[in-house]
Amino acid sequence: MSRYPLQHKGVTRARIVAASERVMKERGARAASVEAVMRAAGLTVGGFYAHFESKEALAHEALLYGIERSFERLTSGLEGLDDRAWLREIIERYLAQLEDPALADGCPLTLSLPEVARDSDKRRAEFAARMGALVRSIQHRFPSLPGMAPADVALAVFAALVGAVSLGRVAARRDARPRIVEATHKMLCAFLGLDAQR
Repeated sequence: MSRYPLQHKGVTRARIVAASERVMKERGARAASVEAVMRAAGLTVGGFYAHFESKEALAHEALLYGIERSFERLTSGLEGLDDRAWLREIIERYLAQLEDPALADGCPLTLSLPEVARDSDKRRAEFAARMGALVRSIQHRFPSLPGMAPADVALAVFAALVGAVSLGRVAARRDARPRIVEATHKMLCAFLGLDAQR
């Protein structure tokens, strides 16, 4: 008979995933050891394999969890805005991540995409499915543009945002960050037909 009810196991697993996401942001996926994650979760290392088959499996689940959490933060409280105001706010909120040196609220896409590229076909497919579902949930907010359906516009906008924040994070000079943010903001506003005033 199990020592703990299944519900307890699910709660513990969620705690490990949340801790892993935090540690991965602080140290990077390679340096986020099982020991560091379990310590951050307030648990002993010995219990890890009751929940995950490997560190890689945990890292994958933590990435998916982090993306959904980031997406919720990004879109929270914007339901009442019209589409144009919503788009402008999404762009500005996403680019504002560069002002968070601790990366606590950083979108995992700007930190972990190279890890996804090196992952298995199965895990890349799971990642793509999760990302596709998130994009489909908001694509109605994006306009159709010549030769582009709203889903394609949404993909192009997020590709630009992820790229801008990723580049801004690794810029050697701090004055490069505002330049990257400003250039991306202006380009996306022109692309979407929005007022570029900030």
